Amino acid sequence: MDERRSQVLPEYTKPSSDDSVTETLPKHGKKQTPAREKEQKVIVSDGLNAGATKKKGGKAGRPFSSLLYSSKESIQHSTKSFKTRYKRSRALNVAAIAAGLALLIFAFYTLWYAFLATQPVTVFQVGRQQVVTQNVGGGGLVDAKQNFNLQFPLAERVIGIMVKPGDHIKRNQALIHLDPSQLNAQVQQASNDVAAAQAYLNSVSASAVNPITVAAAQQAYQVANNHYHALLAQTNGPTLHNGNLISPVDGVVITVTINPGEVFAANTVLMTLADQSSLIVHAQIPLANLQQVHLKAPAQITPSALPGVTLDGTVSAIIPQANAQTDTFQVDVTVTNTQQLLIPGMSAYVRLQGQQNAFVVPRIAVLNPDHESSVYLVQHGHVYLKQVHVAGSAPDLFYVDSGLSARDQIVVLPLNRLHQGQTVAINAVEH
Repeated sequence: MDERRSQVLPEYTKPSSDDSVTETLPKHGKKQTPAREKEQKVIVSDGLNAGATKKKGGKAGRPFSSLLYSSKESIQHSTKSFKTRYKRSRALNVAAIAAGLALLIFAFYTLWYAFLATQPVTVFQVGRQQVVTQNVGGGGLVDAKQNFNLQFPLAERVIGIMVKPGDHIKRNQALIHLDPSQLNAQVQQASNDVAAAQAYLNSVSASAVNPITVAAAQQAYQVANNHYHALLAQTNGPTLHNGNLISPVDGVVITVTINPGEVFAANTVLMTLADQSSLIVHAQIPLANLQQVHLKAPAQITPSALPGVTLDGTVSAIIPQANAQTDTFQVDVTVTNTQQLLIPGMSAYVRLQGQQNAFVVPRIAVLNPDHESSVYLVQHGHVYLKQVHVAGSAPDLFYVDSGLSARDQIVVLPLNRLHQGQTVAINAVEH
């Protein structure tokens, strides 16, 4: 092998710093003889002479032996680089395979733990329903409990008006002074009509004429007599005293629609009065609290303009109609306004104490309490999601009014490791 290589490859010469001296490198695997060395020196000398000749001619040449030496170094460097890359790639492949196996083992363990393993849980045993009290509330506007339209059943002329809009008035206070002469004239005319009807009835009854005529005379007398007594009642009624229209309540004058000197028709609205001794707050309560509000339930009213003031009231009406835009319903709360702190049109906040029957469960056991609430119910060693309705809450509790039964067992911990149909083992039971 070495002999064949020596026949093909020439001797390697390594140039030195001195151009006239060269160093002969032996061939691989074969000892150099003196004759062979002499032959190589001749070849090298011829090569140097040829190189010198080329330099003189202006063209630089490179010895063939130098090219072979450079090629050998390049091959060795490439081989070393290839081995380094191969080792690095092999290490990366081994690491990737190890990571993949670890991930596969972790996934398998997770699936086994989630679907096949029995999960130990702590449950809460639901008791009986309780009557729970919860505060609910909403904003609203203050309104007068009752407005009175001051009218008179006869046409009259106004002489004077004693009040103006905004005045606070008392019961039986004079408001409008009417012309007594016209009223007296009407009463006198009614009295004369009664007397005439009576005389006609007496005449037809004494002459024994047609019974139909007698019946008609009796009816005319009855109508005249009723009108006369109605006028007398008006002159002595609750809204007329000594020719003056008086107030039937304590309140405030809201509007005045008549002026002094005017003559008004019968039953015309002359003035509007508002009773402010007690007012009504029309509060808007969330629909979720509909079952918690009851008639005559106590309430507290806080005016927006007086945040430090709280007044007591009572639920007087529940309007069973929902507001589609706000998801609320109206509750009327009557409040006594003895100190005149409230006025119609004022905004206020109403707090109610609602009572209802519900199951009391730990807050931690309920999933999604704000939307489609549910719990994990334990049945025959497995857990199943059960939808419930949350009617109210306390700091650590929820009030559930539907979806549960007494003695049900619901999971408290751990909820994040459960799924539908999961096999469980009860470690502890809370009550």
